[in-house]
Amino acid sequence: MAHGGSLALSASLLCLLDVAEGLDPRQSTRKVVGVDIDIRPHNREALDQHPLRFKMELIEGSSIDPEIVSQVRRHTENRKQVLVSLDSNHTHEHVLAELNAYADLISVGSYCIVFDTCIEDLPVGSFPNRPWDVGNNPKTAVHVWLKSHPEFAIDKDIDNKLLISVAPDGYLKRIK
Repeated sequence: MAHGGSLALSASLLCLLDVAEGLDPRQSTRKVVGVDIDIRPHNREALDQHPLRFKMELIEGSSIDPEIVSQVRRHTENRKQVLVSLDSNHTHEHVLAELNAYADLISVGSYCIVFDTCIEDLPVGSFPNRPWDVGNNPKTAVHVWLKSHPEFAIDKDIDNKLLISVAPDGYLKRIK
């Protein structure tokens, strides 16, 4: 979540979907759930003042902590359509744990978007102060995870349309 820009953008997209369907966004049940290991007070305050705050659920903690996973599950319970975006700790093991924790929440036809898979395609040592690098990153986790999850497939059409993306091979569509 960091500063909350993606959260605010997602909330605004949900409002646009509501309006396009003739719904009052304040009456709609569409929500975006944001998880961050550390929601800094000034970021929480800014999000609390955001006009679309009513569309946002903020959860502080590790995205792979069982209690946090349970909270996310409660917020997504009985939802018709769920999309998951993973963009936190970019190590192979962490992303693999996130995929295992959240994949079953994703609706058939919807997506799990795994960000920063591009790390695998950058020169070794591009992130000298981070634990992730070539061979230990979101893309390596995606490729390993997909081997045992035939209900998901990489949507190459998105990569081919975007051309420039931080998530090549990261658009995982739930196909069954």
